[in-house]
Amino acid sequence: MSKRPLLGSHQRCWIWGRNVVAETLRAGRWIPYELRLTQDALAALEPLAKLRGVSVTVESASRLSQLCGADDHQGVIAKMPPFPYADAESLLEQPAPDGLFIITDHLQDPYNFGAIVRSGECFGVAGVFIPTHRQVGVTSQVARSSAGAVNHVPIAQVEDLPQFAARLKQKGVRVAAASEHSATPLHEADLSRPIAVVIGNEGVGVSAALLTECDVSVAVPIRGQVGSLNAAVAAGIVLYEVARR
Repeated sequence: MSKRPLLGSHQRCWIWGRNVVAETLRAGRWIPYELRLTQDALAALEPLAKLRGVSVTVESASRLSQLCGADDHQGVIAKMPPFPYADAESLLEQPAPDGLFIITDHLQDPYNFGAIVRSGECFGVAGVFIPTHRQVGVTSQVARSSAGAVNHVPIAQVEDLPQFAARLKQKGVRVAAASEHSATPLHEADLSRPIAVVIGNEGVGVSAALLTECDVSVAVPIRGQVGSLNAAVAAGIVLYEVARR
């Protein structure tokens, strides 16, 4: 009998924490293989596990720490299959007139990526598009930093971001890059929908090839001595401004 595919090897196949595991079970899109719980977490999580047909084993807190490699599990860990990415073409079939999307340009930090997905879910993003290579995918850390939002926002992988941005424009979706080097302040930019917000790599920002496909680039005005914002913070500000409009 072949082994079941896992989210990651050894300790990386587990997600943990009561909220993120509960949110994953409620959503029902990414079904865990099994749950390991401490006795005090059983009442809160076992009904959701039964609803999804997921087996539950009661373990000590120290055993959970040993399995997932972390002590902040809150008595709840879940063994996960690979993340079910959405199909990019399906998301493009009927973009809504008020559609809002995110493109991440080779992000490396799982906490940044998870926080961006969380902000996207809060502001009604219809889909997140990420490259298939040199970009952190949905990992246990991403799931946790998104507070479970990875279960509610379709996330799709694409081979070539500049080509995909061109496809978006053919579908009537404007593409806007968040760039500290832009001469256009965020509050002055045309952010009419449907629109896809591009968030660049933590080190080099939006690549030149992708930037040439963007309809507009915008900068968040800042006054401090540090030259730029964290990618996730910048994303939250830009998404808020699009939603506010």
